[in-house]
Amino acid sequence: MSSGYDDYDPAQSYLHPLHNFQQLTVARASVEHNLQAAYEDLIIKFRAKCAECDREQRNAMVWEKEHRFAERELRALKADAESSQFAYVIVDGDGAIFREDLIARGEEGGGAAAQALLAEIQAHFKESSTNYSRLDVFVQVILSLEGLSKALITTGTLKNTDERTILPQFARGFCREQPLFSFVDVGWGKEQADHKVREVFKVMEKNIHCRALVLAGCHDNGYATFLQSYRNSRKITLLETTPAAADFRKLPFERISFPQIFRSKPLLSAPPGFSLPILSQQNSFSSPSTPSASYAVPASPVAKASSPAASPFKQEPKKENGVAARPGSWAAVGRAASAAQIIDISSSAKKSAKERAFYQINKDNERVDVPLPKLDPAAKEAFEEKTRINGANFCNRFHLQGSCKQFDITGQCSYIHGERFGPAEQLILKSRARGLPCASGSQCQDIWCTSGHHCSNPKSCWFNKDCRFSDTHGMDIKPTMKIYEDGSREVVV
Repeated sequence: MSSGYDDYDPAQSYLHPLHNFQQLTVARASVEHNLQAAYEDLIIKFRAKCAECDREQRNAMVWEKEHRFAERELRALKADAESSQFAYVIVDGDGAIFREDLIARGEEGGGAAAQALLAEIQAHFKESSTNYSRLDVFVQVILSLEGLSKALITTGTLKNTDERTILPQFARGFCREQPLFSFVDVGWGKEQADHKVREVFKVMEKNIHCRALVLAGCHDNGYATFLQSYRNSRKITLLETTPAAADFRKLPFERISFPQIFRSKPLLSAPPGFSLPILSQQNSFSSPSTPSASYAVPASPVAKASSPAASPFKQEPKKENGVAARPGSWAAVGRAASAAQIIDISSSAKKSAKERAFYQINKDNERVDVPLPKLDPAAKEAFEEKTRINGANFCNRFHLQGSCKQFDITGQCSYIHGERFGPAEQLILKSRARGLPCASGSQCQDIWCTSGHHCSNPKSCWFNKDCRFSDTHGMDIKPTMKIYEDGSREVVV
């Protein structure tokens, strides 16, 4: 019989604790390993952050140095800009014309005009909220000296004066009186003054030294369209001479006027029965030929009402019509040689009053609209007032072509007929009709079509895709051929 101690193993009571101890040892080793790995990773990140901090500290020192330099440069630029500020006045002298009593005084009158203009501009700036009265004032008058000189004589505005010297004398006195004032003679050519005015305006509007920009061009509605893209500019002021065209009233710019310096009424047309003599080559201005225009334009109704005025060149009336490169521009009116009711705007020999109807095409056989002469601002305003009073638009076909197919067939028309318009109002209506795209576009062959066939500025239209004629953008609008109603053709040189 065995005792109870035979099955007893004293080590058994230690095996289970030993096993637990071994597991804890393994767990501790794992924790120690993880702690070591985390520590090493933290050390790596710490060193990276220290290096980054060192870089940022160095960068901060560099940027602080750059900041101090930039501040000094900015202060210098501000000081330079403030010390070099000026006001710029651009005058389209073909339409914004100085008073005839000043021009008649020649050089003395030019000096007086310069003094008065500077005083008025400075007084305006002093009264305005900007207080730019201490700015240097530049004035640039852009015009055709020869054209305006002849216009002043032919219209009877200046009498008993020498047209070849009176305006140059006035300009000389104007420039001598104020060293920052100048006259720029652009000579003959359609829209030459307008183009130069626009380009100078663009440069000065962007110039940070130019704090105030004054434009004397309210006689020409074309500038109103040009100014649309500058609506948000605070430096622009409009100098009004003759009553501003209607579209200028929609612009947010301030309008000022100096009636004691500029004429407040446009020049009249040449008196009935008046024509310029043929001057000798030694005594006449040179008149370079200009591209032939493509239609005859009725003269302003004002010419009918004006009475004959005395002139040093008065002689018997000519049978031929006068020649004008651009109605409404005195570069053109100065060349007008008679007061007949048809003004033929061609550059060569005078033509008969009745010119054959035609339309133009370019080198790609696309229709090119014949340019219209400038509109009379007063007549345009009267036309728009008449439209407002009637509460409806006028019939283009009736007033421009003499007949309305719809009225002839049905006896009714949704537009106003009434008494047919005269030449001045027909020109305004034709200009409005040009704003409506023709259904046939540039392929139209209707010689009597009054609609527009392309954008007036297809190379650089301000309205981009919003333009009614956006599909013609990029089109060449230089005419190469005239096509007459009988089918005959004439090359445009």
